[in-house]
Amino acid sequence: LKERIRSAKSRIFLSTLYIGKTEKELIATLHEALRNNPELKVSILTDALRGTREEPNPSCASLLAPLVTEFGPDRVEIRMYHTPNLTGVRKKYIPKRINEGWGLQHMKLYGIDDEIILSGANLSNDYFTNRQDRYHLFSSKEVTEYFWNIYQGVAGFSFLVEPSKEPAGFALTWPKSNPAPSPLEEPKQFISTTTPALHALISPRQPAAQDASKDTKVYMLAQL
Repeated sequence: LKERIRSAKSRIFLSTLYIGKTEKELIATLHEALRNNPELKVSILTDALRGTREEPNPSCASLLAPLVTEFGPDRVEIRMYHTPNLTGVRKKYIPKRINEGWGLQHMKLYGIDDEIILSGANLSNDYFTNRQDRYHLFSSKEVTEYFWNIYQGVAGFSFLVEPSKEPAGFALTWPKSNPAPSPLEEPKQFISTTTPALHALISPRQPAAQDASKDTKVYMLAQL
């Protein structure tokens, strides 16, 4: 993954449940790639509950926010999806350690240019060193674009992480450009807007004409 990040030419998009708060090596690799290639853009999507659980102590969000500070929002976008099922009094009183049971964003999509790694592993030390998981690399523009479209769809219904001088080091904002209201303020309207939009992205499509010279078929499955 680090090798591909370093050689990225135009885009990197990473979707995961969270990035471990101590994953400085991965962040350093992203810094290196952005510094070495002014044309490169990076987008990262995590879950809001898991990505901010430790605040105001170091968290996934505070780890990522400095990338925006250094390279600007035009080149680095950090998004965090928040479930509409945990709001109001329920969100206030349910302990952070168990609130993830109300819903999470945990796609593992690691896209670099026209390649993508599909995995079951989060970007954290436990998965890098102590666990075995699945890693499938697709060197296919068509496959990568399919998941890039899903990624953009979910990111467009997510909070934006911005740098902040507050103790937590970041702020979550709901951009006016998002095509739905905040899931924290209008959860029912959020669901009614996002459901058809996201279903359209994973609906079956007319298959392209088969090429007899290719011996591999990929069947896309998605669950919302």
